[in-house]
Amino acid sequence: MKVFFRLGLFLIIVLVVQACSTRRLVPEGKYLVNKNRIVIENPTNQKLSFSKSDLTAFSGQRANKQLLGTRFPLWVHYKTISKTDRKFWKWINEKIGKPPIYLDNSLSQAGSDQMGRYLRNLGYFNAEISTKANTSRFKAEVIYTLNPRQPYTIRNFEYAISDTSLANRVRPLQLQSELAPGANYNAYKMDEERDKITDYLKNNGFYAFSRDYIYFEVDSNFKQQVLDVKLLIDSLQTEQGKEAHKIYLINKVTVYPNFVPAQAGQPITDSIKLEFKAGKDRKPYNMHFYSVGNARIRPQTFGQIVQLHEKDPFSLKKLKQTYRGLGNFRIFAITDIDFKTVSLPNADTGLLDVSIKLQRAKVHAYSVEVEGTNSAGDLGLRGSLVYSNKNLFRGAELFRLSLRGGGEAQRLTAVEGSEELASQSDLFNTYEFGVNANLVIPRFLSPIKLRNFVLEYQPKTTFNLGYSSEKRSNYDRFITETTVSYDWMTSPTIHHILTPFNLNSVRVKPSAAFQQILDKEINQRIKDQYSNHLIFGMKYSFIFNNQNINKIKNFSYFRANLESSGNLLSLFNETPLISKQEAYAELLGIRYAQFVRLDFDFRQYFMLTQNNQLVFRTLVGAGLPYGNSADMPFERSFYGGGANGMRGWVFRELGPGSFSGTERVERIGDIQLEGSFEYRFPISGFLKGALFADAGNIWTIKDNSYLPEGKFDLDDFYEELAVDAGFGFRFDFSFFIFRLDAALPLRDPARARGDRWRADVLKIRDVVWNFGIGYPF
Repeated sequence: MKVFFRLGLFLIIVLVVQACSTRRLVPEGKYLVNKNRIVIENPTNQKLSFSKSDLTAFSGQRANKQLLGTRFPLWVHYKTISKTDRKFWKWINEKIGKPPIYLDNSLSQAGSDQMGRYLRNLGYFNAEISTKANTSRFKAEVIYTLNPRQPYTIRNFEYAISDTSLANRVRPLQLQSELAPGANYNAYKMDEERDKITDYLKNNGFYAFSRDYIYFEVDSNFKQQVLDVKLLIDSLQTEQGKEAHKIYLINKVTVYPNFVPAQAGQPITDSIKLEFKAGKDRKPYNMHFYSVGNARIRPQTFGQIVQLHEKDPFSLKKLKQTYRGLGNFRIFAITDIDFKTVSLPNADTGLLDVSIKLQRAKVHAYSVEVEGTNSAGDLGLRGSLVYSNKNLFRGAELFRLSLRGGGEAQRLTAVEGSEELASQSDLFNTYEFGVNANLVIPRFLSPIKLRNFVLEYQPKTTFNLGYSSEKRSNYDRFITETTVSYDWMTSPTIHHILTPFNLNSVRVKPSAAFQQILDKEINQRIKDQYSNHLIFGMKYSFIFNNQNINKIKNFSYFRANLESSGNLLSLFNETPLISKQEAYAELLGIRYAQFVRLDFDFRQYFMLTQNNQLVFRTLVGAGLPYGNSADMPFERSFYGGGANGMRGWVFRELGPGSFSGTERVERIGDIQLEGSFEYRFPISGFLKGALFADAGNIWTIKDNSYLPEGKFDLDDFYEELAVDAGFGFRFDFSFFIFRLDAALPLRDPARARGDRWRADVLKIRDVVWNFGIGYPF
């Protein structure tokens, strides 16, 4: 407890010093806005359609920011404002200091007026709002007191559309409307109704339609506080007068695959018209390609991508899909799609000519990267040479070839650091060399034709082939990986990744001395880390992310991964393809792994302010080995500790369960449960801080003599949860975030039952430091 007492005493001293210093610096007669408080009086106890947090954004003045009760940035501003004629002090004042926010009653009243407008838009037309400022010494608290009173409700709501053709099309939308009788008047919901109708019509041919044609008529009964609402759609205004809104059909689609604005007036040197087929009925349609010089891209490339087809009604959704598909073509830097109406006198429908102008990017790119690495505390140096080609086969395929190499000073496990092995004095004890080839094809390549799926979601196909070698004093490890995957988005928030082919081969070549150590080892999981094995299976990932980078609002992230291996190979166990040993089967002389693995990652982000966040994360995972495997492969097992997990423990030094072995081995398990929370806040300029806590552990799925007390037991697993807490610094340079976290292990499941909380014995030397790049989650 001494460390906590000293830390608390230090913070109290800082609080007192800062408070006293700031008070002397505030000018006479000025008051710092310390807090905005909203009080809602609701004498009838009615259910409100808003909350205090909805009104906070309308406060006339923001409160002066504080950190643990101190105003250090404000103090810096006061101390440096008179020295800003010198560059250094000006930089300190602008980057670290924060100017004061003094009480201004006119701004407080403006905030009150904004709250009133917001409440009226929610139907609270008789709301009463008052503003008062309580001042004490040099601080002020602004109090907004409001009584919303009874809101106006909708008595009748109808679509009153004179254009019968248009009315029949949008009539079904009224049944789905939130503007139903009995609902509160809500101007924001009315705007959403306009957007919903507009999107529906623009997806069904009404190219020239806009939300401005939609308006509402509201008839009120002040005595009963009810409203009759009508939704109307104005006719199209033309030079000849008002006309009915018409449907537009796609007439001609022209693609300019190497468009250069400066050469727009030059004659076309190459033109071609191709016929494509779409839909279940394989309806043919044409597409025209015009270029100046060699386009250097195959016209067939655009068949799955361009969704605007001849004779089809205009669709805003298909236009967006076309933009998204062309955006996946890295060969094009700028995409511009223009529409030109074709005049047809007295016609009920209109025609649109479509021009798709594509400006090219550079095809070839090279990069050389050198970086320092930190793998859970193991420092190293890595370099890579990367070549990329954005149009490899003239179909907008993105090809990346990378060569990498590096060294790392990894800590030895108990087995590797045995006295029977010679010590090594080199700076690095691990060297890695590798090559990786990656090919992304922005189309769906499959023997199975899924035309509707392809047109709707435009999946990408990725081929990856990699080879790497890891050289240590005691062994060499060779890894080969080959994957084929598809990824697509079914909505702006949902992303799918399917890897039907995943081959991972690991070969280990131990030295003679190290092999003797392994032969004596009884811990099978340790031996598995240095054994040959093969993973051949498939994987599927589901990702949900509703973050809107343009708005400051709460959002969620969820990822689920399902992976299996060995099931297909097991069907060939009785064939010459598979060789049988006493206890397992091999493919090409390597034992193949057979397992199923499922894990979930859920994160909830609460945006308290623009710069203050409260983040929660939950990790749940389980792996089940069976058939040809007695244990999960080392690289597919779960682990605890490290910079992105249980930060109070070193990477892979937590668990499993209450296992308390003293030898230093990389601890892995079959089950993982972990939860974390982190409060993130600004300190000054690029420097940000975080308070965090983590709880969790890993377990094995069955008893192991070499990992006693490591098995998961539903009855008392909670007794084996580890807990840590700490403080972190984030150096946020926008393009690069460096992180330093200090964590204390508060509860250690490796200790005896009843003695697992360590708060009374913690010391400074127990702090675990974690270095990381980016945020932990």
